[in-house]
Amino acid sequence: MKQLVALVVLLASVASAQQAQPLPAFSLSRFTLNDGGKGGLAAATGDLLPMHRFRATLGIHYENNPLVYYRDNKAVGSLVAHRAQLHLGLGFGITSWLQVTGELAMVVAQTGDDLTQLAGTTSPDGVGLGSPRLALRVGILSQRSGGLAADMPLDLALQVGLALPFGVGNALNVEHGWNVVPQLSLGHDFGSVRFGGEVSALIRDGAALTADTQRDTVGSQLGLRALVASTGDGARFEGSFHTLVALTGTAAPGFELLGGVRVPVGPLELFALGGPGFGSLPGTPTFRVFAGVGIKPQAEKCEAGQAHAPADCPELDDDRDGLKNRVDRCPLEPEDADQFEDEDGCIDPDNDRDRVPDVEDKCPIEPGPKSNNGCPVRARDNDNDGTPDLQDRCPTIPGPKDRGGCPIKDQDLDGIEDELDACPTEAGVKERKGCPVKDRDADTVEDARDNCPDVKGTPENQGCPAEEKQLVIITVDKLVITDKVYFATAKATILPVSFPLLNQVAAVLRSHPEIPMITVEGHTDDQGSAKLNRKLSLNRAKAVVAYLEHQGVDGSRLNAMGYGPDRPADSNKTDVGRANNRRVEFIIERK
Repeated sequence: MKQLVALVVLLASVASAQQAQPLPAFSLSRFTLNDGGKGGLAAATGDLLPMHRFRATLGIHYENNPLVYYRDNKAVGSLVAHRAQLHLGLGFGITSWLQVTGELAMVVAQTGDDLTQLAGTTSPDGVGLGSPRLALRVGILSQRSGGLAADMPLDLALQVGLALPFGVGNALNVEHGWNVVPQLSLGHDFGSVRFGGEVSALIRDGAALTADTQRDTVGSQLGLRALVASTGDGARFEGSFHTLVALTGTAAPGFELLGGVRVPVGPLELFALGGPGFGSLPGTPTFRVFAGVGIKPQAEKCEAGQAHAPADCPELDDDRDGLKNRVDRCPLEPEDADQFEDEDGCIDPDNDRDRVPDVEDKCPIEPGPKSNNGCPVRARDNDNDGTPDLQDRCPTIPGPKDRGGCPIKDQDLDGIEDELDACPTEAGVKERKGCPVKDRDADTVEDARDNCPDVKGTPENQGCPAEEKQLVIITVDKLVITDKVYFATAKATILPVSFPLLNQVAAVLRSHPEIPMITVEGHTDDQGSAKLNRKLSLNRAKAVVAYLEHQGVDGSRLNAMGYGPDRPADSNKTDVGRANNRRVEFIIERK
């Protein structure tokens, strides 16, 4: 009798083992770190890594009860109760608007309940190498430099990810097909806080985990993440909300609330985040913890938020008053709503200079005594021109208020009032600030545009004799050169072929002392490091300035600037366009 019972038990066990099916291949975890440049760990916010900067992360990822088996809407066991993975992430900024990332995860420990009898499926492996994931992210809009459109009100990026159907083992981290993950993310900085988030979709074939109901089916999903994070160079904190909605099957959505911190330690960054999850959607744990270390992307000194002196970064606006550092006399004074700020970028505590501070002055742009709250005392107006005598610079002669009560004077009757007329006693034209058009050599080319103002020439040759072909054209705002300044490759050495051109530039400047200042601008294409290109372009501009000084041009009239690839004149996508971008320009700086 005992032998018969043992045989029945053995046959039942064999039959049960034959009925149990292995779980299908799919990736259970739907959480990945953001490898962008500015956003948080838990969500992309339209951010990208700077060009030629990379970020690497290595972490340990723990999930509690990410796969629970339900029967009659009641949890009866966990196919996966505890799951630990090693996670490696890499990101690289190919350009200022294109980023590539890669991820690889490995399950190092995984346990759960034996539900062979209840669910008819075998438990997954305890270890296994997951499917590699690749993604390309394109920056569409950017708040600062970078992206396809810079200086915009927000950051916006589009990403397309791909999961490769390769891996080792059946630890529920190997996809059974080529899965596609499109993602759209956006974000905006509000001072020391950044808001943003992403919406994404996982497009993959559905697979039944058990033979029970559609509730145990995994497939395509729609994801939404919202994040708020602190910014700055020190420790950064963040909080995020996550939801996943199944597009296949009938499982309820899953939700998570995560908090995180990032602490810089030299070139590294320690990070940790975690929080609870809610819902029965496969892949939603009761809580998760993710911690590890990352290599921070090294930032350029002149990227917003990096430590620098305003003079070293002329194109930034450090105090955010609408004036770039290069023209802001007070580049570190923030705008104050209680004070007025004019075109010099400096806060003026007493704009009307009536010794009544603007914060107390009821008329901050009109002088008046303190006894009248800084407003002018309305008094006698002898000339009846609408300007009280106390403010009238010409109290006995009528004149408009915007001229301080003085009449408009135009001695030479050229239609340009004397205060704006550079030649108030000679009739002239508006284009010459009231000065007459002069032509000393009577060759029909006015002196201001004549390369040879004292030698008769032809208009076609910029006022010079025809036998000396002119390569320089004087315009209102620059000296246009019809040839290029050539340098030795990757050096600031001027090639002899450019000496005749630069000799003409020097001759024009010597014969036109009325041109107060020339800024020699050096430019490059976008090939190679932007930082090195800016340095090379500055050195080339300085070499041109030195050559012009050697040719007798006063150095106080010359200034050198190097912009590298920052101000292209043509497209950098063709050889011709890049050649046009490698140039030197001579900009006239007029007062």
